[in-house]
Amino acid sequence: MGIVPSVDNRISAGNMLVALGMIVSVAVAWGNLSGRSDNMAAELSAVRAMAAANEARIRALETATARQDERMVLILDSLRKIESRIERGAHP
Repeated sequence: MGIVPSVDNRISAGNMLVALGMIVSVAVAWGNLSGRSDNMAAELSAVRAMAAANEARIRALETATARQDERMVLILDSLRKIESRIERGAHP
C-alpha cells in the first residue's frame, strides 16, 4: 500500500546540534524572562510609591479645600451680618 515511515535510532551530529540549540534557546529565554520579571517588580514598586505620594497630595488638597470652604462660609456669615446691620441702620 504505502511506505511505512521508519525512525532512525542513531544519534548523529545533527541531532546533537539541534539539542544543543534547543538548550541554549531555553536558557536565553529563561534569562530574558527573569530579567523582565525583575524589571517589572522594580516598576511595580515605583508605581506603588507614586500612588502613595499622589494620595498624600490629594489628601493635602482636600484638607486645604475644606479649610477654604470653611473660610468662605465664615466670610459669607460676616457679610450677612454686615448687610443686616446696614439694613437696620438705614431704616430706623
